[in-house]
Amino acid sequence: MAVRSSGRRSASALLALSVLVAGVLSGCSGRPGAAAVVGGEQISVAYLQATAVDLAPYLKDASQASLLTALLQAPSFESAAAGQGVGVTRKQAADRLDQVAKQAAAARTAPARTTPFTPGAVEVVRFALAQQNLQALPNAAEVTAQVAKKLRALDVEVNPRYGTVDLAAGSVKPPSYPWLVTAAAG
Repeated sequence: MAVRSSGRRSASALLALSVLVAGVLSGCSGRPGAAAVVGGEQISVAYLQATAVDLAPYLKDASQASLLTALLQAPSFESAAAGQGVGVTRKQAADRLDQVAKQAAAARTAPARTTPFTPGAVEVVRFALAQQNLQALPNAAEVTAQVAKKLRALDVEVNPRYGTVDLAAGSVKPPSYPWLVTAAAG
């Protein structure tokens, strides 16, 4: 009888520990697999990683944190660009990516593409083009201030694995690991 009772307690403790570990590892808003959640919409880790892999040959120094920042800000910038008459369609962004890929393949800095770009890659380029279009407007400072205000109002949660979000500054600040010591330059 005591053995059975002890076994049940061990099983219960193991189950409780498993639930706790799963909650900690999921990291973001109790949503397993989320890199970030914006206004209830999830950007999955898989989506972010696929975007990073897809763009790696063309954006050599782009971190997942910087790509996540672009994905978090994209809807606000795209909406503002459309409202100003300088919006960018997904097709325009995909065409620009295809153009960059062909140029990179011709220059032998990246392999020739045989598959379409992922939706995340297209979204990052769409964001960049919308941001570029907004910066070219005569009232760019005013529009950018409106976008920054909209970004500050967003309900955003970022998986701690990627850092902390500061959309007003336009970044996801990578996490710091104070127990890691960096080598001194010299």
